[in-house]
Amino acid sequence: MANSKDEPAFLAHQCYLKKDYAGAMQHLNELETIVGNNSSLLKRVQHNKAVVEFAISDMKNIDAFKKSITQFTGLNFSEVDIKDTSMPCLLYNYAVVLYQSRYYYQCTVVLEKLLTSKNINDTKLHHRIILLLLEATLCRRTYEKTLEIAKNHGEPLKSNNEVSDLYERLVCRAQLYLGQKVNLKPDSIENIFIIAQQKFVSGDNIDSANTLGQYKAMKFNYDLKTQGEDIWAAINNNLGVIYLSIKKPFLATKYFQHAVKEHFRAMESEDSEMLIACKDRPLYVYNLGLALLAANNSEGAFECLVEAARHYPNNPRIWLRLAECCVKKCCNEEAQQFTVKKLGSGPHTRILLSKENKEKYSTSGESFAIPSLSLEFAALCLRNAISLLPDQETVSDTSTASIQAPPGPPINWKQRCDLKNSILVLQSYIFLHLQDPLSALMSANELLNQSDATTCQKAWAHIYAAEALINLDKITDAVDHLHPPMIHDLVSVLPSQMRDMIAVSVWAKAAVCHILRGDLITARKILLQINSPRVLPLQMYLEICTGNIENCHTILRKIRISNTS
Repeated sequence: MANSKDEPAFLAHQCYLKKDYAGAMQHLNELETIVGNNSSLLKRVQHNKAVVEFAISDMKNIDAFKKSITQFTGLNFSEVDIKDTSMPCLLYNYAVVLYQSRYYYQCTVVLEKLLTSKNINDTKLHHRIILLLLEATLCRRTYEKTLEIAKNHGEPLKSNNEVSDLYERLVCRAQLYLGQKVNLKPDSIENIFIIAQQKFVSGDNIDSANTLGQYKAMKFNYDLKTQGEDIWAAINNNLGVIYLSIKKPFLATKYFQHAVKEHFRAMESEDSEMLIACKDRPLYVYNLGLALLAANNSEGAFECLVEAARHYPNNPRIWLRLAECCVKKCCNEEAQQFTVKKLGSGPHTRILLSKENKEKYSTSGESFAIPSLSLEFAALCLRNAISLLPDQETVSDTSTASIQAPPGPPINWKQRCDLKNSILVLQSYIFLHLQDPLSALMSANELLNQSDATTCQKAWAHIYAAEALINLDKITDAVDHLHPPMIHDLVSVLPSQMRDMIAVSVWAKAAVCHILRGDLITARKILLQINSPRVLPLQMYLEICTGNIENCHTILRKIRISNTS
């Protein structure tokens, strides 16, 4: 009886290795008949039949394979409460499906249970379990865990020529993310990617791009069918990241657009339905959105980031970037574009100076939750971002990752504080434009109470708080936020361009305070020191109030020049 079982099992295995799946299925059917009612053996045979059927479909009938695997394990998909480890091949296949479905934590749990069991007699299977566990821990960004597994279980893989190169790459990736130096030979396209990333992390951006360019002189078999990823999409994406980091957003946009196109082309092929196919379009679109935002294409960036937010709704950075798109679109012309009109003639001439009334806010009556380039939607985005940054006591190690933010790296405590402060600054600015000074003041005051806020953030918070208080008719309180020595101390360490922007805003707000107090002479002296088109209408108002009509003509000419430029 034993011999009759072994023969069809052996033949089925041989046929499977030769990719003769029809022959393998025939022998498995024979074996199923021989096994009869032996439930344990029958379960193994049926599992193998499910694997062969999946192979016949070219790994495309994913739902059927997933259903078979969960049926044999007795679990609902993604559950990991495994009590029976007597079928390690079945559990390994379950871990593979979990990994390809991006359930990395669950995959790790299953594989760790397999490693601790004593039911693995196949060396090849044991090595595959270790390799998949290394990959899963990398995807979870638990790099110390990756190196720990390599230290405890990786020694046999170093001497296995079939997997030694892959093992070395996995370990090097973990070392690279932990800031350690890696030594790889540039003899494969996979190694080229890792070497280029190491140079990028160390700041050698041009050298990193040149390293990526070495693919032109290499022979490689790296495509969607063999690796699950399109090589051209990956190369263009990495080049885009490099150029975006050196502040060349237009060039980065070109490469990200190529990455999206190449990925789209790959997804149109039949191989895109395979289990191993990486559907990374949201990642490429997210990077494209960042590049377009840096290139001041707020509309294009908004479309990309909305798509990214649908796939990565728990990333607060995406919601902040969406709000920035709305602000750039709605508020980029607030200081210019004044209309000058003349009414009447001769001594009865009247000059009307007004700002072009472009619609900033949504008036369609639609819900603000519907994505649109409006300040209302920007405010909603910032509320989402704030809600994703939990309030807790300051941690001892501020570099420890605490918030998962795919597709980017996790956010540590220091980054969380910086991100929240940036959100509060922008939130105060948006509330001012939405004519909600009380909310703007609350956001500004909350930022000023943050001990870790930067000097630039505090300076803008004082400016926005002052404007909110002016709108609330609390002039005395507003003046306290515009105290020149205090603002000077805050901005003294900033770049000259940022210093000038803040100085213009501070002195303009101070002039408004003096106007509201009735001290027009002091306000006029302040405004005469400011060389910015933003304050020209205010200067004209003061010249009229103080009776200097002749100066109004000079200011009108400046306004016309600023509009045409």
